[in-house]
Amino acid sequence: MADPKPLTRNQIARIVGNDPEAIKAFERLFTVAGQLTPADIAALTILIETAAFDAGVAQNKAEAYQPNFQKLDYIDFNRIGPHVSAARRMQWNEDDGTIDVGMNANVMLQVGQEIHYYAKNTSGGDILNGTPVMFTGALGASGKLTFGKAVADGSQPAIYMMGVATEDIANNAFGYVTSFGKVRGFNTSGTPYGETWNDGDVIYFSPAAPGSWTNVRPTAPNLDLPVAVVLNAASGGSGEIFVRMKTGESINSLHDVEAPTPSNGMVLIYDAVQGRWEANTLTAGSNITITNTAGNISVAVSGLGTMAFENTGASGSFTAASGETITVTNGIITSIV
Repeated sequence: MADPKPLTRNQIARIVGNDPEAIKAFERLFTVAGQLTPADIAALTILIETAAFDAGVAQNKAEAYQPNFQKLDYIDFNRIGPHVSAARRMQWNEDDGTIDVGMNANVMLQVGQEIHYYAKNTSGGDILNGTPVMFTGALGASGKLTFGKAVADGSQPAIYMMGVATEDIANNAFGYVTSFGKVRGFNTSGTPYGETWNDGDVIYFSPAAPGSWTNVRPTAPNLDLPVAVVLNAASGGSGEIFVRMKTGESINSLHDVEAPTPSNGMVLIYDAVQGRWEANTLTAGSNITITNTAGNISVAVSGLGTMAFENTGASGSFTAASGETITVTNGIITSIV
């Protein structure tokens, strides 16, 4: 086969553009290339690899001062470490089967398995990891929420309850609060609250003191908030819970109930015109007297006696048309005489 004809200057110009210096450089390159020996090619390869390495070092230094953007098809993470927690670091969490993202030196976000708030502690004191907290306001244009220890005695609405601090957060400092996911590294034995907790216990925001827990379901008017499950009941800093924030409901929070200012003796009565249940009192009629007290409605019928409708059931006695006296105790007929 005949040797290929060398490229003309016009052909080189079409390849590299009309830059005269580039055209001359390529003409010299093609001339020299035809004279290279295998040893020359090997040496040239080493020079190219060295230049590429030096360029990489320079690029790494430059990254310290300006961002480096790459387009990737995918990233594979090592399953097994060593993994060291650090802010802004991503790594595979083999135990939980997800990617961990370092939010700061103390908090790792398990992607898809946790939800955090980033908010400011304005309680007036430090809030420790594992403490129940509630919304207290916002920082205006900053777009940040404020929080303090949760008050669950019914004096604050349930809708203010926020979650559980997932790190120690100093007063007037920002930190992370978990509303869904694991909170680790605090005492979950129940001892700090005078209780004994076991794995699998449901725990509630306690009405006994702000920012405390209980495994005993609170009764009204305390907030009934089954917020977390104990994963590892342990003392010291080895305990672990799973938070699933639930604020609960009051009757007046239901969409078809209107009871803004309830008072003693009110009952829910359905209003078909308004399409809702409304809090109201019973209406007295001819020869009927109604007395409303706390947890009790007494209905007195002239000549028949009094029937008391208490929160434990109706109690009282009355005379039937046939002449018998019927006695009812807590909603149960106890005698007919």
